[in-house]
Amino acid sequence: MELLGGIQRVEHAIQTPAGDPAWRPAVSQAVAQLKAAFAAHVRETEGPSGLYAGVLGDAPRLARGLYGLVDDHEIVWEALDDLEGHLGAGGVRPEVVCEDAARLIREVWQHRQRGADLLHEAYETDLGGET
Repeated sequence: MELLGGIQRVEHAIQTPAGDPAWRPAVSQAVAQLKAAFAAHVRETEGPSGLYAGVLGDAPRLARGLYGLVDDHEIVWEALDDLEGHLGAGGVRPEVVCEDAARLIREVWQHRQRGADLLHEAYETDLGGET
């Protein structure tokens, strides 16, 4: 599953009525799916053979942006952990869970956009002089 599908599942799950007994399990399942998709994303992008290493080799001028994307991963993991913690604590109000989910969705969207912008800059922007 890719990140976009994971985001959409979480969005859909939190939009169902919170009074429905299936609400919390549905949100938990959607978050677990997003977490799996995010873990796959991190595996594909980080490390010596990951996407970011390739970009760094092709466009070293973007190192700062790449390090920022790695930092984003930690922020998203924190948001995932916070949301999972509140979902696991049965007494946490649905409003709090929805706020956590909105934060998580926002962080993942922003990370995706920063990554897309960086890839565009690396491979679509002609600065001249780079070989």
